[in-house]
Amino acid sequence: MKALRNFTLLVLVLSTVSFVHSAEAMREPGHVVTVRPAPLNPTKIVSITPPYGDAPRRVRVRLSKSEQDIVRLLQNIATNWNSDFPPPQNFLEWRIESTVKDSRTLQLSISSLYATRAFLSVPANAGTFPIVIIIARSQNYINQEVASLGCRPSLTLTGGQYLMGATICDRRVIVINLTGYFFLKSGMDSITPEMERRPEPLLSETPYAEADRNLSGLAHEWTHVARNRLTNGFVPNNEPAWFREGLAEIVSGLSRVRASNGLMTYMDFHVIRMRKVSRWIERCTSPLRAYRFTSEFPGGCEYLRGAAALELLLARHGGIPKIIDLFGNITATNDFFASFRQVYGFSVTSFEKQADVYAQHIRAVTRLGP
Repeated sequence: MKALRNFTLLVLVLSTVSFVHSAEAMREPGHVVTVRPAPLNPTKIVSITPPYGDAPRRVRVRLSKSEQDIVRLLQNIATNWNSDFPPPQNFLEWRIESTVKDSRTLQLSISSLYATRAFLSVPANAGTFPIVIIIARSQNYINQEVASLGCRPSLTLTGGQYLMGATICDRRVIVINLTGYFFLKSGMDSITPEMERRPEPLLSETPYAEADRNLSGLAHEWTHVARNRLTNGFVPNNEPAWFREGLAEIVSGLSRVRASNGLMTYMDFHVIRMRKVSRWIERCTSPLRAYRFTSEFPGGCEYLRGAAALELLLARHGGIPKIIDLFGNITATNDFFASFRQVYGFSVTSFEKQADVYAQHIRAVTRLGP
């Protein structure tokens, strides 16, 4: 677990806002609403047994009242959401290296992927095209398969390697390198041939927070693919990174809850991912607006700081239907901020302030201890 803490601290802390985009792209007209803070009290201590991986004892945390309410609402979404449109069939092309075909982590990840497809499914449109999914343990296999597709993704930020999960080639290809999920312990490390030869660790012997991270990758990356489909492949240049990555984190969590058939609850996901898998609570302390841009390094505060924001948005402001409405509106406005205001009735800036209150309550209750 010490190695995991080092890894997540490095990955999630490396984005203290070094922006390369124009501030003009993030400008929005003034639209102010009164922000009513969600309640902090009464707090509650909860205790869970992680559904996957190794946990020496039950995991205990103290939750704010706002977290308790949001967890309940998101459990309802995970349990009861039914899309009006079944996912398109014959839409996936799997390329799986022979060394991982029997992987338990892969089997569970694929189950979550199918649940993710149901959450963000809309009728076939101009953005509907076959998706290639490459899953492997070796760089050589991934490089060969990507080369055969004729695209040349930039790997500058990851030292020329596929480290974990990525969507590439205009969001038409998902790459999952299980070696990175199993063995990388630092954001500065590289994958070595020796790592690629190591046997896959047993899921039951993998620390529970690592197991959760490993199971999340495929559903997270699929959310990016589905998001592109919802706007026929168009992504406005002012779509905040916290929204993009936060949505992928939360839809991945909802999907794993749905796919587990009762083994995993949304409370399990929230406690593990939002409270135990990283130190974002202490490290990502800037206002949410600071994470509108992608970090210059793999990972960053936009992921779990964004995930907390998306918990609030989904639970309190219309759930999955409003997300789908938002992307539908973007196809008309070509502007994330304008569409957000039209669909939700308040500005991105106003919501960011609400999300900052929610993060402050998580931070405050964490200091109280279990």
